[in-house]
Amino acid sequence: MSEADDFPETAQLIAEVVALRAVPTGVVAVEGSTPIDLDSDAPLAPEVLGQMLDSCVRLIALADVPYGLVEAIQRQTVPPAFADNAWLSRYRALVFRDDRCVVEKYRLRYSRRFGVLID
Repeated sequence: MSEADDFPETAQLIAEVVALRAVPTGVVAVEGSTPIDLDSDAPLAPEVLGQMLDSCVRLIALADVPYGLVEAIQRQTVPPAFADNAWLSRYRALVFRDDRCVVEKYRLRYSRRFGVLID
């Protein structure tokens, strides 16, 4: 029996996130430049949606990501800006300030070269 067999659903092993950067005007996708309001339920413009999709990351537990981090991310709510979008309705937001983000006890960094890294 592998460690993965201890978990009833493999979907629970994955956290899907959009990596965002904090800027003075709000947040922008790490692969974008257009600020968005995560609390707005207005539909995202096509170019903004493209930037969000380009900034999506799947964090998979039991690979290089602690299971506790995946659980912590899954406990976050889906932002209203993503909730009614067919592409983003399962995604949570990770907002990086100065390329750093904290989720509960986990410290994360964002690198344009390597993506989301766990300290």
